[in-house]
Formats: sequence, C-alpha cells, structure tokens
Amino acid sequence: MALPPWTVDLLRRGVADLARQATDHEAATALKEQAGKLVDELPKAAREKVDMLLRQAESKTQPIKDAWQNAAWWMGGPISLAPTRIINGTGLLLDQRGSGVGIPAEALAAAIPHLAGDAARDPELSARLCDEIASTIARRCESDSSRRRPLGAIVTPSLDASLSLVADLGGRRQRLWVPRSSAFPVDSVDGGSEQLLVDRLRHFAHGSVLEFGHASNQEDWPSDQLVHGGSQHHRGKSHRPDPSSQTRQNILVRWAPSPLAKRSDDDRYRDWIEVAVLPLGSLFPIDGLDIVSSVADQLDRCADLVVLDGGVLAGIPELSVMVGSPEVIQQLHACPRHELVNASKAMTAIVATSVVVQAKSTSPVGQLLDISQENLHDRAQRLATQLAGCDWVSATRITETAAGLGMPANLQAPQPSPVNSNTEQSAAAPPADRIPSRQVVLTIDAARNADSIAAELANGSTSLLCRNVNGELVIDLRWISPEQQSQISVLANDV
Repeated sequence: MALPPWTVDLLRRGVADLARQATDHEAATALKEQAGKLVDELPKAAREKVDMLLRQAESKTQPIKDAWQNAAWWMGGPISLAPTRIINGTGLLLDQRGSGVGIPAEALAAAIPHLAGDAARDPELSARLCDEIASTIARRCESDSSRRRPLGAIVTPSLDASLSLVADLGGRRQRLWVPRSSAFPVDSVDGGSEQLLVDRLRHFAHGSVLEFGHASNQEDWPSDQLVHGGSQHHRGKSHRPDPSSQTRQNILVRWAPSPLAKRSDDDRYRDWIEVAVLPLGSLFPIDGLDIVSSVADQLDRCADLVVLDGGVLAGIPELSVMVGSPEVIQQLHACPRHELVNASKAMTAIVATSVVVQAKSTSPVGQLLDISQENLHDRAQRLATQLAGCDWVSATRITETAAGLGMPANLQAPQPSPVNSNTEQSAAAPPADRIPSRQVVLTIDAARNADSIAAELANGSTSLLCRNVNGELVIDLRWISPEQQSQISVLANDV
C-alpha cells in the first residue's frame, strides 16, 4: 500500500527540518530511532518510502556533521588544528572559555556553497545579502513598532573594522563626539583589548575626536557653546565661535546602552549622525533578557547607525554588523576603507541566514531560555541517575540556583524603575542577571580530587565546563542543550 502524495510531502518536510537541526551523531541517531518507531506499524511499501526520505535528509547535513565528528585528518599532527567543542555547565553564558551555544545550523549550511570553490563569481552577491539583512530587520522592527523605516546594512570582520568605518565618516572635516558616560572598556568578557571607545576612534579617525559631559550622569547632547566653541577647555565669553563648525559633519558615538538622553527634534541636531555601538547585544529583543539591548531597540530609539559586535547573544559568529539609515550606509560605502573591511561572502551569508532565522522564531540563546523549569528538573534527574554510576561519584543531588549571563553591569540595558518601589519589594526583587535553572551536584569520592576531575572534563576534544564548589562539582543545565546533555555521561565515564 502506497502513502498518499500529501502524506509523503509532509513526512519529507518534517524529517528534513529535524535533520537540519541534527548537527551531531547522537541527535541524528535519536532521530532515526524515533522515525523507526513511527513507521513500524506502516505497510512495507510505506516503510521503504520513509526510509528513503530519512536517507535523503541525513545526506543534506552530513558535511556539517563530518566537520565536527570525523576531523581525524586535522587532529593527527603534533599540534591540533581542530577547535574544542564546549558544553557549558558553569551557569554563566559569557564564560571566557566559550559559551557552548552554537549559531543556527541553517546559517552554517549557508556558507558551504561559498567555500566549496566551485561557485560562480558574483560581484553583486554581498550587496544582495546585505540588502536581505537590512530588509529583514526593517520588517521585524515595523511589526514590533508599527513604524516603517528603510534600512541598509554592512558586514565587517570585527568591531574594530566597523569602528574604523565610523571614524571615516565625513572625512577630515568630521568631528566625533563621545560622551564620557561611554568611557569604560568593554572587552572584559573575552579578555581582549581594554581600550576605551574614544581611544579606539582616535586610532582610526582623520578628524578630531572630542569628549563631553560627565562619566556617571545622563547627558544632554553637546551644547551649542561646546560645539561651536571647539573645546571644552575654552568656554569663556571672550572665546570666538569656530566659523568652520557650521560646515563640519558632527557624529556622536556611544556605547549602547549608555545613559545618553534620547535625541530631540531640535533643529540643532538634525544633521548629526548618532552611532550606537553594541559590544554585547542581540539582533532582536530576547524574551526574558531585558538587560540585553538589541539592534532593533537602538533603531527604535532613533539611532542613525547601530554597530553590533557578533557573538553568542547576537547568534552570529564573531563578526560585526552595521545597520542604519540608507543615507548613512551610503556614506560608509563611499569611505576609502570600505572595500578593505568588507566581510567575505561566506561570512555575510551566515549573518544573513541567521538574521532571517531569528526574525521568524528566536535566537539560539532564546531557544534555551524557552526551556521550562519543569523540563530542566526532569533532565537534571535523568543526568543525576546516569552520573551516579561513575566510579568517582559518591552521591548526587539537584539544586535550583539561578544561572546568569555574566554580563558586565555597564553594558546592561537600564531597567525601568518599579512603580511601587517600597523597601520590601525592592529587597525581594531578583537581580536583573538571574535566570531560573537546575544543577546536578556531584559529591566526589574521597580518593579523587575535584580539581583534577574538572580539569580532565574540560581538556578533552569535547570540553565539559563545570564549577568546583567546596569540593563538589556543579553542572548547571541552563545553557546545555538536550543534545549536548546526551554526551555528558560518556565524558564522565571516561575520566
């Protein structure tokens, strides 16, 4: 008996969608088992048809799985060329060793045709991919705020590459203004540069880079006296305004979120360009993470240009995305540095695909946040049962300590003050960076050492990161996917 055509089509689409998400061997195996149970009761002809669909779906994801699972050719030398795959059980998403959260599988697959070597050269492809990024973000912003705003986009290899383009805006007749409320380093999470924003801009700028305001207070925009007087150190009545200031391009650049007052409709600032730089942020708002500012948030705040540094919160690789008004994007295209700092087509394709995927559903971090506490508790019970069989584990228990992002306070989006802010309610309110979670706590056998076991778990080709708390190992499940959890017992038994 044959399956009806519409049933075959439904199975094909459903199985292909599941297989696209199966980027490791365990997930693919589970998919086969579930599909096998489903078709056991079908007639022989139907089983053969479904089996063929499964093989077709699996073949589509095989190149990505091979890169992770069968990388022996690049691991056989004296120096390993393969990256370590991380399972993040620390409870902190922004761990310096890595987050353990991957970008969408569809985004990875989008890069393969551009890296294969047999793709036709298309000089306009990068521009079309950037147009797709901009139009997708514009549609999402319009649906959220009911306000249409045309946008443009550019993808660059890094945040500094994007800042170098910003520093080129206006050429030598530009003036870049940086509020002192943005005077803090931002790379403490990844251990990178500790340079301030103003110093980074001065490294690239042709024109002058000026600071204004106070480090801790909400600022207005630079005053007329400061803008036309030229320097904050010469503000006396006898100081003559600089006549050339009327013809200069004034650009305000700030870390976002920084406590800068929203630009008013004052004519004095009509020709200014406001640039919001997000060193840690997302493309779209993430439910449950109000402390994370997004590109959509900053555009809604009427920034002319938003510069986003890539990473786990953005759901893209460590690239940078610039999104803003078409006029500003056109100016950036005209900058001498533009051709030098353009990202490759493969990387731009990854960003474009990830933007489309996130606009339709949510980010990879958002998917993990959607996992309920009940689900986490059930998973914790299963994991505790599995790990109780390890010879170095003497006991297990489950705890309910909150997880978090590990995001620096000066990069968190400001939270609205509660309407009813009495002392008891304020004291009972949880901190902004606290996310409900579950942990499996492992009591270590007296003959073993918790530090050495944690080091062994962290140093394999697949690295399990966990915390040593008073001689016990704690594995937090908030940032661990179900597929990753299936590998933990195997790693633990190898210690």
